[in-house]
Amino acid sequence: MSHSFRRLGEADLSLLLQWESLCFPGEEWTEKMIQTHLEFHVAFGYGNPDTQCYALVCETPWEIEIFRIATLPNYRKLGLAKELILALFQEFPKKEFFLEVKESNEVAIRLYQSVGFIELERRKKYYPDGSTAVLMKRNPPE
Repeated sequence: MSHSFRRLGEADLSLLLQWESLCFPGEEWTEKMIQTHLEFHVAFGYGNPDTQCYALVCETPWEIEIFRIATLPNYRKLGLAKELILALFQEFPKKEFFLEVKESNEVAIRLYQSVGFIELERRKKYYPDGSTAVLMKRNPPE
């Protein structure tokens, strides 16, 4: 079965709010945060037939920063986040990618490493809960 990769927009706001509460309980983005993101940045959904995974990204002329990437709980451990990241690489083939992830999120760190991200630095006490952020980067293929 093929999966669909699509840009998300204002029409998807209520879905994004639901997905945030399912994927990041207690740390979900607010409606205003998501609205502002959609106004100035881009979002993508991935799944079959409906969105099962999503990403909120910032595109500049030279790089992509992944602000959020998440798989809905019922679809985890199926490789969808990896497929979504690979689709983002195809969408922006010449750009560097950056992201930050909690040091304790070892599953995500292994995923990012498996698709070519390397660790740049660690930011101590970066998150509101006092945890450390790992800043990661992936260069475009030469």
